[in-house]
Amino acid sequence: MKRAAPTPFSRRTRTILALFLLLFALAQAESALASALTMKTEDDKAVTWNLTADKVTSLNDSEVLEAQGNVVLRRGDEYLKADYARYYMATKWVFLKGNVSARMGKDDLKAEEAEFDLRSRVGWLKKGEIFMDGPHIYFAGDRINKHWGDVYTFKKAKITACDGDVPAWSITAEDAVVEIDGYAQLWRSSLQVMDQAVGFTPWLMIPAKKDRQSGFLPPEFGTSNRKGVYYNQPYFWAIDSSRDLTINEYVMEKRGFMHGLEYRSRPSAREAFWLRGDYLSDAKTVAKDSDDPVNSSDGLVRTNADRYWLRGMYEGNLGDPKWRVRADVDYVSDQNYLHEFKGGYSGYSQSRNELYQFFHRDLAERDQDRKSGLMLFRDWDRAGVYLSANYTQNQDLGHGNKPLASDPTVQQLPVADAYLYKGALVQGLPLEIAASAEAGYMYRRNGTRGARYEVAPAVSLPINGRYGSIITTAGLRQTVYDTENSSHSGENGDNSPRQSGDSRTLPEFESVGSMEFMRVFPLSPAPLAVSNATMGQSRWTAIRHTVQPRLGYRNIPNEDQDKNPKYSDEDRIRPHNELTYSITNILTRKRQVVTAGKPEKPGQPPVPTMSTDYLEVLRLKLEQTYDIREANRNDELDRYPRRPYSDISLESITSLDGYLYLINRLYWSPYLNDMTRQDHGISLSYPSRGSVYVGIDMRRKIDEYLRTRDYDINSLIVQGNLNVYGPLSLRTVYRYDYERKEEVERTLDVIYTHQCFKLIARASKDTGEEHYQMMVVLKGIGD
Repeated sequence: MKRAAPTPFSRRTRTILALFLLLFALAQAESALASALTMKTEDDKAVTWNLTADKVTSLNDSEVLEAQGNVVLRRGDEYLKADYARYYMATKWVFLKGNVSARMGKDDLKAEEAEFDLRSRVGWLKKGEIFMDGPHIYFAGDRINKHWGDVYTFKKAKITACDGDVPAWSITAEDAVVEIDGYAQLWRSSLQVMDQAVGFTPWLMIPAKKDRQSGFLPPEFGTSNRKGVYYNQPYFWAIDSSRDLTINEYVMEKRGFMHGLEYRSRPSAREAFWLRGDYLSDAKTVAKDSDDPVNSSDGLVRTNADRYWLRGMYEGNLGDPKWRVRADVDYVSDQNYLHEFKGGYSGYSQSRNELYQFFHRDLAERDQDRKSGLMLFRDWDRAGVYLSANYTQNQDLGHGNKPLASDPTVQQLPVADAYLYKGALVQGLPLEIAASAEAGYMYRRNGTRGARYEVAPAVSLPINGRYGSIITTAGLRQTVYDTENSSHSGENGDNSPRQSGDSRTLPEFESVGSMEFMRVFPLSPAPLAVSNATMGQSRWTAIRHTVQPRLGYRNIPNEDQDKNPKYSDEDRIRPHNELTYSITNILTRKRQVVTAGKPEKPGQPPVPTMSTDYLEVLRLKLEQTYDIREANRNDELDRYPRRPYSDISLESITSLDGYLYLINRLYWSPYLNDMTRQDHGISLSYPSRGSVYVGIDMRRKIDEYLRTRDYDINSLIVQGNLNVYGPLSLRTVYRYDYERKEEVERTLDVIYTHQCFKLIARASKDTGEEHYQMMVVLKGIGD
């Protein structure tokens, strides 16, 4: 039997019905993939969380939404992710389960299960973890309650900066309160090493900040033959974003307690302040020079028990930013302090390094006079004005030695300087002019004191040509003294004339001519293809040889200045009438290197490209001076024969590919037919292995009319950093005096660097004191 054909009406009906069902299914599918959850926060702000998932189901008349598979709730940069979620429309709470991860505010969270109020973002996590990327610290707990803001409470908390399931170190606690960018307070906590408890404390507070943070810094502890067992604990207080204070308590078994304060401030790029003071009531004093542990032959003792050192620097503006202020303070209790306390948080080396990094100004060496001062200055395009007051401390006075009343040290209180910087005398003429002027009062407790006024203009004529240049300078130095008290006893220890002179006039003349010749020698190496296979390969393509001869003449007449006061070395200017000639040879190589260039598109490998660089591989300088005045000298010929020719100096600096440097300086006397000075050094560095420097300094004892050296000097210095294997490295400093046959300094650090901590074992010797230290630095906890 044949089937009856469908009527046109029934076919149309079925088609319309099928399209309707398809559109309804698509709409339902779309609503299952995405939903917008709109609500008001506790402060009455309207917010929207966008929900996406593989499947979304509406329950209880749309009062509950269930989402399954790749569940993501997102609001701006914040998100919640899980395998499963249930959202309650009435309470705005969401329950998450399975691979829960979240970003809420500043926090990254993970958990097995979690529940949050989307309006206030409070909630809880089961077996959760919070990660702070800045300091790289993990906070984990069996149950974590998230409170308003960024405050969390933990049950069975664990804190570490180490990656991995079994961290190298961690801190556990029965209960904990953590405020992100604040502090973590831990109750009944213990320090764990490889999940084994090694210490316990009923309460502990540690910083939980990404920026500068207050808290205890890693301590210094060890033992030495002079201090005994010692422990130095610093506490760092981050007052605000531009100020901080460090407090040190330093206990030494054989010496007592040292207290230290260090204040730092940098409110702007043009203003900075750094000040530190340390005080020790020392259990040991030195009544006899022979008992002095620092120097038993300098004739000095140390009878004071109160010992201290105050140092600091400041620079900033005085109202108008064009007027700058600079201040230095450096005052110490006795001549031994800086030698006995050189290393560590409270020591000389640490303060010197910090001040140089802060201000790019240096402290005086340990055995030099300490200098403090205040300066106000301003610069214009061609001129500058400097007003200053300076105090110099002779640390050998007092504390059982000569009284302070005998101090001959000059104090410049105050001094005014003005400068005219070198520039054209008249527009259109090649003449240049520069000048300086000074007025100051020179005070000393014992000896000549008074005022000094000086002006020193100078005119220069530079002549530049194709092959070289000549610069001729003529100047006049006029000095006037207003002596208030003249004396020659107690200043220099000699019978010098009474220092009552009132003026000095010194003309100065200098002319320097230099030339430069250059030639490039091309090399013909094998062609270097640019490809991935040749990436990192290089070749020398040319060598440039530069020759720079130089001849200079300087003349300052012999003016008797002994009658004038001597406040500083500027009051005794040595006469000059000498020629200095030199020749410098420089070899510079040109190199082509195949390097990795930018990829053509993001995600693609880098494109090899050819680059060119230059390196000075050799600098060789030969120099000597002929002293015309010495050649015509008539005094003391019976003791010192004329020796107008200076030592011939030869300096060479060699570098190979920037890794190896050879530095040599030789000084050969044509009269002694021998070396009077030698400096040799070799520096080798390799990024993945470390670096080493070995240097030898030698000075010969000499007695001539113009120079005297009372003893020979022969010393060795070795400095190195070596990456031994993996996390293990060595660092060493070694100085040896061959003449005294003794070690001046010896330091050896054995360093173990882990992803989350650093362990340093140190053995050192300095100024006759031996130290043995162990330092542990925990990453993220005070490092």
